[in-house]
Amino acid sequence: MELRHLRYFVAVAEELNFRKAAERLRVSQPALSSQIQDLETELDVRLLDRNTGGVRLTGAGKAFLEATRQTLAQAQRAVTLAREAEQGARGRLTVGFYAPLLMGFMPASLTAFHRQYPGVDVNLVEMSLGEQAAALKSQAIQLGFAIAGYRPFPPGLEHVKVVRSPICAVVGRDHRLARRPKVDLADLAGEQLLSLAPVKGSTIHCDRIRSVFKARHLKIRPIRSIVGAEAFRANLESGLGVSLIAEVGSLARSPDLRFRPLTGTGEDLFLELHALWTAGPASALITNFIAVLQKVAPREKPRREPRRSNTV
Repeated sequence: MELRHLRYFVAVAEELNFRKAAERLRVSQPALSSQIQDLETELDVRLLDRNTGGVRLTGAGKAFLEATRQTLAQAQRAVTLAREAEQGARGRLTVGFYAPLLMGFMPASLTAFHRQYPGVDVNLVEMSLGEQAAALKSQAIQLGFAIAGYRPFPPGLEHVKVVRSPICAVVGRDHRLARRPKVDLADLAGEQLLSLAPVKGSTIHCDRIRSVFKARHLKIRPIRSIVGAEAFRANLESGLGVSLIAEVGSLARSPDLRFRPLTGTGEDLFLELHALWTAGPASALITNFIAVLQKVAPREKPRREPRRSNTV
């Protein structure tokens, strides 16, 4: 038995006329009659009573019609689900999540993605950036993130930029630098600098801060590494130190911290965050999610050119 037998039977059952059913199906009447006979033979059940006055359903035919409609509807739903999955409109996407960097734009991204793709279930898994490369390779997650420029991207992974954000000075709201519209790195060199270590032994943030000052030949005090995002926030809010943070991070939401642009220039004063996935063409699920991230995530603000005077 094939789906076409079911479709042919439904057409005859609804039209109760072989000629009209054949026209509806765009097949010849003899071919349609033959297919219905084959179906009845296979089922060993008489579905239709045929006479010179027309066609009517038998009791078995009525029962079979109801079940057949459900079967065809389910088959069509299976086709729709398969097409939606192929287009990335249905399925499950597991994403590595590091709150200090992603919390600034991930909630809005999830809202926008769910609005556009309500059939996709996005599962966030909390882990540091360093853990995400290994999780991608073990297929524990399908999408992760890494900071460009710190070290080469892990082999066997594809990547694309999703965020480029300026690095700012972050100080407590009562700090002396909090009142300045911009902060020079030289003003921070004498302060106690704090770095965030998501797990003990992580030096990514510390190394990045140290390299920024070293590139400008500025001597600094030993950087104090704080393990854990909440402890790091508490130290900054308490005025126990200052730091350099990309403004896309979750700390930008704190009412007790002030983010101030830096006066210097250079590529090292920007954080570029890339999305990672396993080597090969990205699935439609991943492609669609990255597209939403790139649209929602804050973009680098263009620098304003100084206004020129018209006087000579």
